[in-house]
Amino acid sequence: MQATAIKSHTSRLPFVVAGAVTGIGSLPFTSSTEAVRAVSGLSPEVPFWPQLPQRSERESIVGQGLGIVETLIERRNDGYGYLVKEGQLDSVLESLHRSNGELTSANAAGFGAFEEELSSGLFNSAIAVKGQIEGPITLAAYLFHKDKPFLADPALFAAIAFHISQMIRWQIERLKSAGLPVVLFVDEPALCLDASVANAVPVEQRLNALAATLESARLCGAYAGLHCCAARPFERMCRVQPDIISFDAHEGLDLFFNDWHALDFMMQGGMVAYGIVPTRPGVNAVDSATIFLRWLKAASLAGDPQKFAQRAMITATCGLGLLDECDVAQSFEVAYSVSKLIRSLAGSPEAE
Repeated sequence: MQATAIKSHTSRLPFVVAGAVTGIGSLPFTSSTEAVRAVSGLSPEVPFWPQLPQRSERESIVGQGLGIVETLIERRNDGYGYLVKEGQLDSVLESLHRSNGELTSANAAGFGAFEEELSSGLFNSAIAVKGQIEGPITLAAYLFHKDKPFLADPALFAAIAFHISQMIRWQIERLKSAGLPVVLFVDEPALCLDASVANAVPVEQRLNALAATLESARLCGAYAGLHCCAARPFERMCRVQPDIISFDAHEGLDLFFNDWHALDFMMQGGMVAYGIVPTRPGVNAVDSATIFLRWLKAASLAGDPQKFAQRAMITATCGLGLLDECDVAQSFEVAYSVSKLIRSLAGSPEAE
């Protein structure tokens, strides 16, 4: 049986997913050149531009999302996140509303290096290219005005959501130059945040904004992925209708295959990036066959494992940016070993 090639109703290029391996985003290098070379060797099939959090705080996924207002905010003294400086709220909002979404060498050195090598032919075996950015819900939860996050105010939240949509469009337009399918993942660890924030934007409004963000990626010709490592995220993930769901399958595999929202998502043709390789040192000791058999058992109990394999990607549970450089190759080695078994089950991937 041939693997399914997911096709667009618009202008997207076909993308065959069965067993494809990619990275979540971050790597532990400080040199952008070394990082991109590592991507070319370890993730040649679906290469991604590397985020380099050990190079600079600006390179964190939150730092990249807030780079446009970097001079107008400061770290909070108490708690997590960033605070709008006194008297600078209007300037912050103006910056967000005027955003063109550009990533710069100051906060995303890996993007420029990746783009340069992409045009040079370094990734000539790639079947797609991948970008990623923090989602509007999470970014709005990290930016505060006085004692409340932007997530607590509809207008402030809307400004963040617009900025993120611009960042997505900017990435896609740059990555499309390779002439390959573009996969754009939105990272939303705060997706399942309860309304514990005083006067928080209602859940439905948050999900509508995220759904619109994903739709903007599709309208630009990309496949919209949604990554979330929160506990039990599947109902909310499916409600915003991504093309690809990416989650911590090391912890949540059985929950996923027992969730009717997730099963319905796959039955409707949705793709799944299983974060099934633990993000930890010494992962080479993990038995790839054991990982695959665990996946196969869960998939077989839920339905046809061959069909699930045809719509499966393999990743680490999350970014590798906080590990040692030597751990990166080991993580991808395990991922490709699992991928080989998934591909064998899926059948020969051919575009329709």
